[in-house]
Amino acid sequence: MVDQPTPSNAQAIELLIQIEAGLDNIDQGITVFDKNLQLVFANKRLGELLDVPQQLLTRGTTFEDVIRYNSEHGEYGPGDVEEQVQERIRVAREFRAHTVERVRPNGRVIRVSGAPLAKGGFATIYTDITQQRHYEIELQRRIDEQTRDLRRSEERLRLIANEVPAGIAYLDQDEVFQFVNRRFAQSYGLNVDDVLDRSTHDILAREIHDVSAPYFARAKLGEATEFDLDFTHIDGRELDIRTFLRPDLRIDKTVRGFYVLSINVTKQRAAEQALSQAQKMEAIGRLSSGISHDFNNLLTIILGNLRPLAERVTDADLVREMINPSLRAAKRGAELTRQLLTVARRQPLDARVVDVRDVFDGLRELIKPSLPSNIELDMVVVGGPLFARVDPGQMENALLNLALNAKSAIDDARKPDQERIGLMLRAVALDDLQAERFGLSAGDYIEISCEDNGAGMSLAVQKQIFDPFFSTRDEAGGTGLGLSMAQSFVEVSNGYIGVQSEIGKGTVFTILIPQTAEMPEESHAIVQEFSSQFDGQMALLVEDQDEVRAVLRRDLVDLGFSVIEAENGDEAKQLIQSVDGIDLVLSDISMPGATNGVQLAQYVATTLPLTSVVLMTGQAHIDQDQSIKHPLLRKPFEQHKLIEAIQHAEIARSDYGSLDATE
Repeated sequence: MVDQPTPSNAQAIELLIQIEAGLDNIDQGITVFDKNLQLVFANKRLGELLDVPQQLLTRGTTFEDVIRYNSEHGEYGPGDVEEQVQERIRVAREFRAHTVERVRPNGRVIRVSGAPLAKGGFATIYTDITQQRHYEIELQRRIDEQTRDLRRSEERLRLIANEVPAGIAYLDQDEVFQFVNRRFAQSYGLNVDDVLDRSTHDILAREIHDVSAPYFARAKLGEATEFDLDFTHIDGRELDIRTFLRPDLRIDKTVRGFYVLSINVTKQRAAEQALSQAQKMEAIGRLSSGISHDFNNLLTIILGNLRPLAERVTDADLVREMINPSLRAAKRGAELTRQLLTVARRQPLDARVVDVRDVFDGLRELIKPSLPSNIELDMVVVGGPLFARVDPGQMENALLNLALNAKSAIDDARKPDQERIGLMLRAVALDDLQAERFGLSAGDYIEISCEDNGAGMSLAVQKQIFDPFFSTRDEAGGTGLGLSMAQSFVEVSNGYIGVQSEIGKGTVFTILIPQTAEMPEESHAIVQEFSSQFDGQMALLVEDQDEVRAVLRRDLVDLGFSVIEAENGDEAKQLIQSVDGIDLVLSDISMPGATNGVQLAQYVATTLPLTSVVLMTGQAHIDQDQSIKHPLLRKPFEQHKLIEAIQHAEIARSDYGSLDATE
């Protein structure tokens, strides 16, 4: 091995000078002290960084002199100079690696990093980190500001999430709740903290989890999906819920978890069903209204001729086998038309204040004959007067339909010796929460319940029972209109009707009708004996159809009237002007010509104020602009209805005559 040549002293000095020159040009200050703490080297940059005079930065200067200068010029902050010098000398003699930062009086920030040397002493590097520190401070300030903004944003989002009318949640891949809003938690009777970090198995009811599980699985695979479910709220409300699931994807498209948004669509569904129902009713109404006038006129002719025929035919078998079935069929046709109009809400309401107890009491006589002896009818009334503004006829029909529906359910159940129908009438008060469940306003109501222990109904049947023409007893002759009529009556009376049923355990229908503080109006007593009451009186019969006019002429003659006839209102006016002694005008409303029945009635009231007027129609409803102040008969009608209408007209005429006599 050949020894390397040793550089000469001159070469070493030249190398050292080059190194020092290089160190003078770097951006950091450098000092080297020997083991005796005397300065061996300091570059020019050190003087610039620390404002140390050059004579203190020459070889041989003691560490103490440099420190004392710095202390006297405030480099170490306030304090005793001697104590600051001695403390730093003590630390320096330990010759340990160290790094500190200090802020100079001029605000510059210097990082001081010292390291011991192998043969004693230490080297120190001084770095101006003012700009870096300012950058770090600014960066930290921005981070702190953004953190505060993020927290405020999170609080706003949390506030919004809690106020949104929907349940919101976030689930991880293990189906553990990482976030829920207040509404979601409250739906299960819990606080938000009670739900967090718990699994869906712990929170969701079993039936809800079973429905949701397949959709949760799809969301965890990255698929956006939605589904509907029936949900029982903690307060007992049955709600329709639509749930949306949206996956939370990482950058690499893997699924971190998924979001849950559950919306209560109960009112929307109800509105959709109401719209669909209204469209059905409108279609039925148009159909029934379109045919009712002509159909009722035909029935008037049929019934008007069959009734006297039945009285005159002496062959009892002929009457029993041919005429009576024809009468029943014609009456059934009239009833079917009336039912259609009621379901379509085009049957005019005769709404007035009544004591519902009276309607309830009269119902017993209607129901009892329809029930076999093995069915017990239990009717209970709780409380005093129960006033409501309703159409008593439609209320009676609605309750009768409920009772007959209960009878059919009992027939289907075939429970010998156990059959029972219970009807209860009572007053109830609904608070805001109770009323909301029924879609009503808080207040006082009359509750009518109809309970049976019959066959019961499935949920699918319960959802359809109020639909027009829906029947489970088609083979037994059910029309499917009875419960639709009951619902129509309740809705036009601003009430509620609902059903609770279970297969094999019977059914309960509940009706709620608003109570009123008004008192029922007193009605005029109608005399029921008419044998010769109208003898010697003259009636003007106004009807455009010949066959209908013939039937009505016969009825009037049977009551003792002499009859003159007109085919329309214009012809009737001419007769009124030329014939004296007209006691009654019986007129159809819809007729050809310039004068309809209502206008004719107004003309009679002006020209013959002491003449009775009775109007009749086969139409489903009368134009609301037509002011009708006279008794109105709806075709087809029985003779006793005609008599009652004439008597009402005579009462109104006599009241007018009494008023006229006092003036």
